[in-house]
Amino acid sequence: MIIYYEQVHDEGFIINEAFSFAEGDDKFDIKSFSGRVDKAGDAYVVTGKLNLHFSCPCDRCLEPVNMDIEEDLILTLSPLGEYPPMEGDGEDGLSDEEAGMYVTPKDHFDIHELLREEALLLVPEKRLCKEDCKGICQGCGASLNTEKCTCTKQTDSRWAALDKLK
Repeated sequence: MIIYYEQVHDEGFIINEAFSFAEGDDKFDIKSFSGRVDKAGDAYVVTGKLNLHFSCPCDRCLEPVNMDIEEDLILTLSPLGEYPPMEGDGEDGLSDEEAGMYVTPKDHFDIHELLREEALLLVPEKRLCKEDCKGICQGCGASLNTEKCTCTKQTDSRWAALDKLK
C-alpha cells in the first residue's frame, strides 16, 4: 500500500493493514498492523503495533515451527529520495539521526515493504521446533526427537590414538 506524504495532515494518517508474504520456505502472515504516520520536522514517524504469525521448517529436524510475535514499532522515514551525503559521524558515514531512518522517495512510501522488512528482522536467527531439538541423523535420516537411530557407528582409524585417551 503506497502512502503519499501529502496524505499526512496535522492529525496524522491512520493505518490498518493485514497481508501475507513468503521468503523461500518461510511464511509470514501479518495478521494486523494498527498505527499512524505523523510528521516530525523534515521526517515522518510510523508508530503502531505489529501482530505477526510466522511459520517455517525447524533448522535441525525440518518439523514445522509456528510462532506469534507482537511488537510495538517506531519507524522513522526520511523522504530524501536518495541517501544523504557521506559526511556524518555515524554508521556508514551517516549522522546518528540518519542511521536509524528508512530513506524513501520524496513523495511516498510503501507501508507493506516497511512492514515486510521489520517482520524479517523480528524472526529469530535460529528457528527450532523446541529448545532441545535433537535434529535428524546424518546417516539414516531418522528424526532423533521421535525415533532411535539405526546406523552403525563407523570409526576413523586416524583418530584411534585419541580414543585411547578416554
